[in-house]
Amino acid sequence: MNKFALYIHIPFCSSKCYYCDFNSVKIKEGLLQRFLQALQKEIELIANKYTPEIRSIFIGGGTPSILSGQQLVSILNKCYQRFDCQSGIEITVETNPETVTTQKLKLLKENGVNRLSFGVQSFDDQLLQRLGRKHTAQDAITAFNLAREIGFSNLNFDLMFALPGQSLIDWEESLTQACQFEPEHLATYNLKIEEGTVFAQQLQQGKIDYCEEELDLAMYNKTLQILAKEGYQQYEISNFAKQGAESIHNQIYWKNEPYLALGPGAYFCDGQGRGYNLADICQYCQQIEQDQLPWADYQKLNRLEKIEETIILGLRLKSGISLAKFEKRHQISIFDLYQPEVDKLLVQGLIEFKNDRMVLTEQGFLLANQVLANFILS
Repeated sequence: MNKFALYIHIPFCSSKCYYCDFNSVKIKEGLLQRFLQALQKEIELIANKYTPEIRSIFIGGGTPSILSGQQLVSILNKCYQRFDCQSGIEITVETNPETVTTQKLKLLKENGVNRLSFGVQSFDDQLLQRLGRKHTAQDAITAFNLAREIGFSNLNFDLMFALPGQSLIDWEESLTQACQFEPEHLATYNLKIEEGTVFAQQLQQGKIDYCEEELDLAMYNKTLQILAKEGYQQYEISNFAKQGAESIHNQIYWKNEPYLALGPGAYFCDGQGRGYNLADICQYCQQIEQDQLPWADYQKLNRLEKIEETIILGLRLKSGISLAKFEKRHQISIFDLYQPEVDKLLVQGLIEFKNDRMVLTEQGFLLANQVLANFILS
C-alpha cells in the first residue's frame, strides 16, 4: 500500500481575477458535465495504477465551491469508494465567499470535509475590486460566520499583500480584521505579477506599478509582528497557524513526501517521479475518455533531484530539516554534499543548526530564494 496526499483541481471560476495565472476558465455547463464525468474516471485510473492510501485531500482551483454541494460530494464519494481513505483525514475545500450557502456547507461537513480555506485576499472593498474579486469584505465575514455556525472548527483565510495601491496601513487593517475572527490558520502571500494576467497587461500599460521592495518587506515584517502577537505560529514562509492547526496536506508537499493529483494541469510527485496533467480541459477529458491517464509529462527523478527537492522544500518550513532523517532517506549526510555551501550560509547568518535540524534564520527567511539557490545540484 502506497501512502499519498491527494490534490483535486477544479478548473472553473465565475471570472478570472486580475492576478491569477492558475489553470482556470469561466464555467460552462456542458464543459463542466464532461469534466465531472472525466474526473470520476480519472479516479478509477489512478486507483488502478497506485492502489493508494490517502493521507489528506485538498480540493483546489479555480473555485471548487462554484460547484454544487452534491457535485463536490460525488467527487469525494468516488474517492472514498476507490481509495483507502482513513477516517478523519484532513479534507480541505477552497471556497470563495460569494459561492457559500448553508446547504452546500452542511453537505460538505456531513461528507467528511473538515477544513475550509476561504479566498478572502483583503478586507478592503476597494482593493477587492482592484483585484477583480467578486465578493465584498462583508461576504467573507458572512461566509466565515456561517461555517462556524455549521460546526467547522478548522478554517483558513488566504490574504494577499504588496498589492497595487495598497499601503502598509491597509495591510495592517486587513490582517487585524482577519485575526478578530480567530481562524485557525492564515496564509499570507505577497503578490507576484505573472505573465498573461490582467495585472501584467495593466503594468505594461502603466496603469499600475510594482510594489516597492521596501514596502513589500515592511508588510512581511508587519505580518510576523501582528500574527505572533495574536497567537499564530509561523511554520512555513507564508503560513501561520494556531497550535496544532498546521495544514497536514501542505506539510506533505514541503516534506517532499508523495502526492497524487487529479484534474487539468494538476502537478503530482509520486515518490519516483514528477509530472503534470494536460492543462486544456477538452484534451484532458478526451484522453481519459480513451481510458488513458491524462498525463502531459512524467519524468523519473534521479537521486540528486530527490535530494534537491528535500532540501529546497524542507527549508521553507520553520522547523527546517532533520539531519538524521535526511541521511536515512538519501544515504548521505548534508555535510558530505553541501559543506562549502553550508559554511558560507552559516557565516552569512542565513542558516543555523538547532539540535538535529538545519533551519533558516530570520534573515534567511527574508532571502529564502537566494538561500535555496545554493542547494541546487543538477
